[in-house]
Amino acid sequence: MKTRSYLLLMLVAIIVPVACLSLLGLSMLLRFEQESRFRSIEEVAKSTSLLIDGEIAAAEASLRTIAYSHDLQTDQFERLHTLLSATSTSPLTWTLVADYDGNGVMNTLVPYGTLLTRGSGDWAARIYDQQKTKVGGYFIGTRSKRGVVSVNVPVPEQAGKRYVVTQIFDPRYFNKVFSRNTLQDSWIVGVFDANGISIARNRQPEKMVGGKVRPELFEASRRERTGLVRHQTRDGIEVYDTFVRSESTGWTVAVGVPVAEIEAAARVTTWLAATSLAIVLGGAVGIAMFFGHRIDKSLRNATLAAHALALGRVTPATRSQLNEVNVLLEELQRSSQSLAQESAARQALERERERLLSSERTARKQAEAQSAAKDNFISMLSHELRNPLAAISAALAVIRLPSMPAAKADKAWDIATRQLRQLTRMVEDLLDVRRVLSGKVVLEKARVDVGAVVRFCCESRMMATAATSSSHEWDIQTGEAWVMGDKTRLEQVLDNLLVNAIKYSPEGSTINVRNYTDAGMAVIEVADHGVGMEAEVLPTIFDSLVQGPTTIDRSLGGLGLGLSIAKGLVELHGGTIAAHSEGVGKGSRFVVRLPLADASQVAAEHDMPAADPLRD
Repeated sequence: MKTRSYLLLMLVAIIVPVACLSLLGLSMLLRFEQESRFRSIEEVAKSTSLLIDGEIAAAEASLRTIAYSHDLQTDQFERLHTLLSATSTSPLTWTLVADYDGNGVMNTLVPYGTLLTRGSGDWAARIYDQQKTKVGGYFIGTRSKRGVVSVNVPVPEQAGKRYVVTQIFDPRYFNKVFSRNTLQDSWIVGVFDANGISIARNRQPEKMVGGKVRPELFEASRRERTGLVRHQTRDGIEVYDTFVRSESTGWTVAVGVPVAEIEAAARVTTWLAATSLAIVLGGAVGIAMFFGHRIDKSLRNATLAAHALALGRVTPATRSQLNEVNVLLEELQRSSQSLAQESAARQALERERERLLSSERTARKQAEAQSAAKDNFISMLSHELRNPLAAISAALAVIRLPSMPAAKADKAWDIATRQLRQLTRMVEDLLDVRRVLSGKVVLEKARVDVGAVVRFCCESRMMATAATSSSHEWDIQTGEAWVMGDKTRLEQVLDNLLVNAIKYSPEGSTINVRNYTDAGMAVIEVADHGVGMEAEVLPTIFDSLVQGPTTIDRSLGGLGLGLSIAKGLVELHGGTIAAHSEGVGKGSRFVVRLPLADASQVAAEHDMPAADPLRD
């Protein structure tokens, strides 16, 4: 065990008991802070409940005054209606008088004389028979058609009138009660009746009032008059809910405070105390580690020097606090320097060997690839030569037959001529690719309209395919774009791209050809909807002797030289050619970009004398 470890163990033996006692104190402090917050919230809930009880008591006293009034005793309801309407202080509360059968007699919500509800139930009879004030729960008023609550006072039996006087409250009336208490914006204050129906709420009342409160809150309010429950509100907020149930109304006032707010306040106090403790303990640990580090440093330097020597590295020239360790370090350094020199020489030889081996592997792979390409090319060339030669041989044999009809002899000559042209084209491709690769192609440059070249090549290729069984749809879009180039060679480039598109496209598919200008360049695009190419084929598609995937129509043949020739000719014109494909079966698109002729070249071309037709 290290010396520093012993010092740390001694420090731990002292700090652990102190830390445990401190954690216990912090836990008690956290609990005390939370309980303090809960008590303050409970006071808010109780004060809100008392305010609501006061509003209900005031309404009851007013109703008792009406019940004993002379107007009610003498059935002067019109006068009573006028008086109550004139003295009303809020549009959110109104007075109703109903008889024993539940028939409406007077309602200050509507003008006097309005037809009122008849036979609304036995509620009035029950309240009158009990001769007790009844505070109702949430219900939908038959006249107002909205959620309301009511305070019901029966007329005394000795008055001889079997009426019930009711004060009806719109739940929004109790919002003024909420405003009398200092509430945080994040607090949720609500009132619900004995059935758990929400009567009033300070947040989202239009959505929450009239609905059932959370079951856990309702069940807790039924078990105890006051209490605390943690739950998730109907709008998805985790809160601590302090509730107080009124004995006089049976309503429950609940004040919910988000859990995060309660715990955050307690955590701040706790973290302050914990931080102070951590600073004190950290200072003690730091002092112990400082002295332990000074003692341990000398031994660690010696260990590092020995480890460096084992790895073949030069031992660092460091000094320690112990003389004996300094002598050991000097000896280790001299030994490591000798070993490092020997190791460096050995590593240099190893790197040279790896370099030569890598060069040999690269050269072998290149030779194998070139050999494979040569074998493929020879095989393909043999196949391509055999077909026309066989056709020519057969045609000549037919022509030499005695008494051969002239029509058949002419057809044989046509076959031989067509196959000879095929052989000639293959030989020309071989010569062209050789000239391009050797740089012996000489361009006869002049101003050339790329759009005219595109139209000419497309029309020529359409005529050529029309004479065969091949049929494709063509979408051609051209525009004027002048470049300095060899018209014949540009036609050769475009024709190779068109042949490639026809070769690799299924019958009836569309070949899209267009040209336009972009950023000082003339752009030609040839796109097909054929077999497409894999991603690994794209980097080598312009190499000599490389062909794409197996063609759909092999009638056009080919040695895999067309794209290589096109690339060489485009680069001789100072342009670029690129191939794009989204994968097999998704078609291919070739893009040729050539620099546009600048203004000086256009002016020089315009200044040239026109040809004199009389001299020809």
